[in-house]
Amino acid sequence: MTHRWWPQSSYSLVRRTPAGRLLVTDELLRAWLARPELALVDDSCPAERALVAALDQSPARVVEHGEIAAIRDPDARDNWFAFVAFRNRVLAQPDIESAWLELFLDGLSGIAPVFVPQLTELILHGLLHDCDDPLMWRAAELFFRSQRATPQGGRVLMADAEVLGDYAETGGFGNIGRLILQAGGAPRRADLDVLDPTNAAELYARAGRRAVLPLNVGQPGLDALCRVMERFIAHFYGCTVRITPQKDIHDDRWAWHIGLDREAMDLLNTLYEGGALAPDRTARIVALFRLDFDDPTDMRAELRRDGEARPVWMALAMDDAGLVQMKPQNLLLNLPLAAVN
Repeated sequence: MTHRWWPQSSYSLVRRTPAGRLLVTDELLRAWLARPELALVDDSCPAERALVAALDQSPARVVEHGEIAAIRDPDARDNWFAFVAFRNRVLAQPDIESAWLELFLDGLSGIAPVFVPQLTELILHGLLHDCDDPLMWRAAELFFRSQRATPQGGRVLMADAEVLGDYAETGGFGNIGRLILQAGGAPRRADLDVLDPTNAAELYARAGRRAVLPLNVGQPGLDALCRVMERFIAHFYGCTVRITPQKDIHDDRWAWHIGLDREAMDLLNTLYEGGALAPDRTARIVALFRLDFDDPTDMRAELRRDGEARPVWMALAMDDAGLVQMKPQNLLLNLPLAAVN
C-alpha cells in the first residue's frame, strides 16, 4: 500500500520477510552513505574519496580499520568510524528489528545516537504500511522525534520540536523567513495546524510534521498512540496487549509500571513508592495508560494474581522545558514477559 505520508522515509529501500520483518538492502546502505556527515567536500583527501567510491560499488563490503585511519580530516575520520560501527552492528543481525533491539540491549555502546531514529522510523513505517489512519501515523512520530507539549484547554498539544524551533526562528517560513528577519523585518506568523478526525487525512498529507497532535483522554489522538504501541509490542514479541488511556491510577496491588521516558519513570517510581507529587511535577504528566495482556500466561508468573495478569501502568511525560522524548525501547525492555519469542 502506498501512502502520501512520511515521504522522507527510506522504507521503499528495504525488503520485507514473509513474517513482516525488514531486511537491509544495498539501496538502503547507499542512502545512509549519502548523509551530510559522510559527504565529500572539496578538500576531502584521496583516502576518503577511495573509501566512498568502494562503498558506492559495494555498500556492505568489509571496511578495514586502516582505510578509515588513513583519512586526513579528524572529524571525517570520526564520522566514518561511527557509521561503519553502526552499519556492521545492523548487518550482523538477521533483520532491522533484531538489530534495533540488540543495540538497546547493549545500551547503544559505541553507537552514535543520530543513526538510531532512522531504524525506528523504518520499523514504524513497516508496522503502519497497511494503516489508513493518519492519526496513527502522526502518533508514531513520537517514537523517533522529540515533541513539545503545550497544555491548552484541558488537552495537551504535541508539536514536533524541530518544526516548532523553526517556527520560533522564522515564523514558519524557512529560509525566506530568515532572510526577512536578517533584513530587519518580521515575517507574518504561519500557524501550526491541529489534527482532528474531520481534517486528519487532508491536513496530515499537506502539513506532515507541521501537524499538531492533541492528546487527551477520550479523544482519537491518544487512542491512536495506544494502537501504535500495541502493534509495536505485537510485532517484536508476538503477544497481544490492550492499552487504554487513563485519567489517574488507583491500584492497591500495583505490580508493575513502565515510564515511556526518563521523566515519566521518575514520576511513576515516586507514586509506586507511596510518595506524593508536587503540583509542578504532576503537571508534567502528558498521558497515563493501562496495559493488559490478553493471554495472562504472557505475563511473568510472580506478577499474576489468581491466574490473572495484573495491569501494567504506563506514563508519558514532559520535562521542565516541555520537551517529550519518548523511549520506545522501554515498551520492550521493561515489559514483564514470561518469555520472549
